[in-house]
Amino acid sequence: MRQTLLLMAVIALVGCGKKTTPAEPEAKAQPTEAANKPESPETELKPVAKIPAKSFTNTLGMVFKPVPGTEVQFCIWETRVKDYAAYAAANAGVDESWKDFGRGFKQADTHPVVHVNWEDAKAFCEWLTKKELAAGKIKAGQKYRLPKDAEWSVAVGLGKELGDTPEAKDGGIKDVYPWGKEWPPPKGAGNYDKELKVDNYKYTSPAGSFAANKLGLHDMGGNVWEWCEDWYDPAAKEYHVLRGASWYYGSPDFLLSSYRLGLSPGHRDFDLGFRCVLVGE
Repeated sequence: MRQTLLLMAVIALVGCGKKTTPAEPEAKAQPTEAANKPESPETELKPVAKIPAKSFTNTLGMVFKPVPGTEVQFCIWETRVKDYAAYAAANAGVDESWKDFGRGFKQADTHPVVHVNWEDAKAFCEWLTKKELAAGKIKAGQKYRLPKDAEWSVAVGLGKELGDTPEAKDGGIKDVYPWGKEWPPPKGAGNYDKELKVDNYKYTSPAGSFAANKLGLHDMGGNVWEWCEDWYDPAAKEYHVLRGASWYYGSPDFLLSSYRLGLSPGHRDFDLGFRCVLVGE
C-alpha cells in the first residue's frame, strides 16, 4: 500500500520534488551534459576526506571505521568506480552497464559506482571477502556485506525509531536530515539536486568531497542511493531498502534521514550505488 501511495505522490510532485524514484519507477530522463564536473572551477568543492584514526584500509584502499552502536565497521565512503572495476576485471560475466549506459556524464575512478543493482552489490561483497581472506588481510569470521537498515540509521545519526520493519520506520522521524534540522540544506551539506544550490556538481561527486558526519562517514546523504541488506517489507520480500537520497533528489521528504526507498533487487539506475561494511573484529 505504501509503495502505491508513494507512486501517486511522486506523480503529483513538481519542482525539485519531481526528481524521485518510486518503487518501480518509469525510466528517468537521461542527463545530456558530456562531463561530470563542477559548473565553475573557481567554486569546486575540493575533497576533504581524511583517513580517521583507528581505521582499517583494505587491499582496494577502502577505509573502514567502527560505528558505535553497531557491531560493524562502515566504509567511510561509497564504493567507488575503481573498487568495482577491480571486481569486474576479476570476474567474467559481470554486467557492464556500470561502465557506460548512455547516462551522458563521465565518472573518474574516485566517483561512486552507479547503475549497480542489489544483486551486483552483494556479489561484490562476497568477492571482496574471498579476496581478502586469501590475501590474509581479514581473518576467518570476518566478511564484507551491505549495511543493515538499522545499522545505517545509527550511522546517519538517527535516534530511536518506532516500528519493527523498514516499512514501518519509513519517514517516521521528521525534520531530521543528514546535515541537521534546518531546511533548506546549507551550502556544502552534500551532493543533491542542483535546484537546491548547495553544491556545484551536476551529477556524482568524488568520494570525500564533503565533510564527514560526526561518526566520520562521508555522503550519508546525497551523491548516490545506497543499497541495504533488508527487505522493505520482510513479509512481501519484493523490494530492498535504499537509504540516503542522491544527486538527483531535492524534495524535503525524500532527503529525510529516516526516508527509505524500496526497489526490486534487479533494478539499476544512474543514481544507485552502495556502501560496504566489515563484520567481525
